[in-house]
Order: sequence, then C-alpha cells, then structure tokens
Amino acid sequence: MNLLTKQITTEAHRYIGLKETSRNSGPEIDLWLRRVDQKPGASWCAAFAWCMLDDAITTLGLTNYLPPTASVHRLFERARQFHAWWPEPGPGMIFGIDHGGGLGHCGIVIDVDGVHLATIEGNTNKAGEREGRYVLVRTRAAKECTLGYLDPGLLLVGQTCDEAHPENG
Repeated sequence: MNLLTKQITTEAHRYIGLKETSRNSGPEIDLWLRRVDQKPGASWCAAFAWCMLDDAITTLGLTNYLPPTASVHRLFERARQFHAWWPEPGPGMIFGIDHGGGLGHCGIVIDVDGVHLATIEGNTNKAGEREGRYVLVRTRAAKECTLGYLDPGLLLVGQTCDEAHPENG
C-alpha cells in the first residue's frame, strides 16, 4: 500500500458500525450525499466511497480531480476516463459490482486474500445487500467485482507526491 491507499482505509475504518437513522439517511450519510450533490434518501455506497477517497486526498494536501458522484456506474466510467481503472484488487482501491438494470454497489478493499476481499462498505448489511443500513467490514469473492477497481494512486500520477504513484507501494 502507498500513503494514499493507507489513508483511504484509515478514513473508512472511522465509520465502521455507523447505522442509518432513517432510510438512506443519518447525519454523516446526509453529509456524504450533499458532497456528491444528492439529497438524503439516495443510495449512498458510492457517496461513501468517493468521500473516503476525497478525504484521504485532502488530508494528504493533494487535489482530487475525480468529480463527485453517488452513482456506482458513473464512478467507474470516470475511473476509466481518468485512467484510474484497474483489473486486479489491492488494498485501498474501490471495487465495483454491476447488479444489472443500472444498479450497482461499491466499497473499499482493505485486504486481498487469494480470491477473497476484505472490504469496508457503506449502505450494506451482514447479508451483503446493496441497500443495507450500515458501514460494515465484509468479505467478498473478488469475482463479484464485475466493474473492476478504481486505483486511487493512478488518479494522482503527476502530482508532487511520490507516495501517490502505485509503483512506490
């Protein structure tokens, strides 16, 4: 892991166990949704992931050029557009799942163990549903991540932070 991916996992760990106070809403959740131009009540897994990425980048004094979004599919379209998409998982990366019909789910990889991922996910539950009520640590099969991975280090290539470059991991 590089400094950025460590910071993303640190940011996400702060919220483990957070629970909605009403459907897709709560003080922190509403803030994350506002930061990605959504109102309380919207699905928030992508808002959580983008905000953890943004908070980590800001903490390191760098610039996040990835526009905010609450859409899993848009997040991964932008990952490709910004050359930050990657086919293999790594700690601190954002994973994406396509559930079909325009629905998706995402979260933050914290560990890779062969074909399984330890993750921190917003808007999930112990069963792994995409409309849960919590921020939880989960285990997923890597093959579930049909949209691939957003590698935060690739977003920062060219900025003046050697730790941002994935090859320095």
